[in-house]
Amino acid sequence: MRQRNGYINLLYLLNFIFACIAGLVSVSVATFIFNVLLLAIGTVGTTLMFKETERRQTGLKLFLVFFLVYGIFMMVTNAIYVQDPFRDTFYAKDSITFFTYIDRAASMRSIEEITKFYSTDFFSSDWKGFAWLSSIIGYAAKAIDNNNIILQKLQIVFCTSFTLVILFSMLSSYIRKDYSEKLTVVYACFSYNFFFSAIYLRDVHIGLLFGLYFLLILNRKGFAGILLALMLTVMIYFVRPEHGYFSAALLLLYVYLLVTDAKYPTLNKLKIPILVLLGLCALTQVVVLQEGLNTIQSTSENYLDSSMSNAGLGSFGNMLLKLPFGVRHVAVGLFSQTLPFPFYAVLEDQPFFFPWSIAALFWFVIWGVIIYSLVFKPQNPLFQVKEWRFLFLVAVLLILGASSNADTRRIMAVYPVVYVIFAGAFLSRSLGERKRLVIGCLLGYSVLILTYSLIK
Repeated sequence: MRQRNGYINLLYLLNFIFACIAGLVSVSVATFIFNVLLLAIGTVGTTLMFKETERRQTGLKLFLVFFLVYGIFMMVTNAIYVQDPFRDTFYAKDSITFFTYIDRAASMRSIEEITKFYSTDFFSSDWKGFAWLSSIIGYAAKAIDNNNIILQKLQIVFCTSFTLVILFSMLSSYIRKDYSEKLTVVYACFSYNFFFSAIYLRDVHIGLLFGLYFLLILNRKGFAGILLALMLTVMIYFVRPEHGYFSAALLLLYVYLLVTDAKYPTLNKLKIPILVLLGLCALTQVVVLQEGLNTIQSTSENYLDSSMSNAGLGSFGNMLLKLPFGVRHVAVGLFSQTLPFPFYAVLEDQPFFFPWSIAALFWFVIWGVIIYSLVFKPQNPLFQVKEWRFLFLVAVLLILGASSNADTRRIMAVYPVVYVIFAGAFLSRSLGERKRLVIGCLLGYSVLILTYSLIK
């Protein structure tokens, strides 16, 4: 126990040193203070999440290690690629737009003025939650000294790091703690989480909120949980409306699981009228839902045009996007799980895209194991758990629903669910079978690259 506490104390010290360096590099005391505040929030959040001391310490260790690792990666890429945050970006031009707009709003006279501005602003209408939060952070920073891109990116580092704590919680509730810890480290190092920890975008905020939604569904809190679910849905909506509309499926799933839960015999007796009432409530919201569907359709068409132009003539992406409706969604949904493809393509111009490159290969193996376990040799104990069957279905629906734009960052919010399902399938097999599965997936990927080279 002392050794573990000593290790955690060392991690706190290293993170404190990192906070000092971040403050010095950005020439900002506000950056240092915000860094320390995020560490405190992560510590309190992890402590509240776990009742058992051993799991709590492991969760805290994971958070502190990867807050440091992701923070260093963010600082290095920012130093190399972002000389001027109003003009330069490591990845995604949206980062420049976000920072420029948010920095201007952060210069307003009060929080009330910022809030009033975003309540009526049209330009930020589909990301006003992220804009408001970032502007408040920037406003507080300017009250101390200055707003800067490193300070703003620290919230990205926090979201990706704390998502790992959520993943560990989901894994360790169904899988041995030692396996869960190792699996979380593997996800932290090889998934898309690593790459997007350094990019100033709202997608990781959505991932964190979805992760909290998953925990709420797995650890239902009765009727109080419905209120929490509604709050999460509203928060997700204000970060990105399309994900907010989709998260209503998670709200419905929570209610369904609640009224069919054997732990609530009274609700079991009332489940039919409750479900009927729920359906009637949904029907009364036709106007609101239609507006949401119109938003999703409009956004999807714009993304489709963008994807068509970015796919390139003769590429897999261009061919798949031309497939008929329905078939296209499935094909592009599957294709999106291989991006970037080939995995080494993004390294030609940007060597620091290596986490993205590794993630593409890693995620192909993840899906290879899942598909094998579903189609060829069904064997996954987690599918015996009702909650996981439904959560996996929701994850697949989001992946297919976002097929108009084969962009990983828009679907990575459900990747922790996909990964837990993979873990159940992978660990249910012998060591020899696991090795053969991984080798088979890598060989299959090699065949895809060869095929791509021939028809390119």
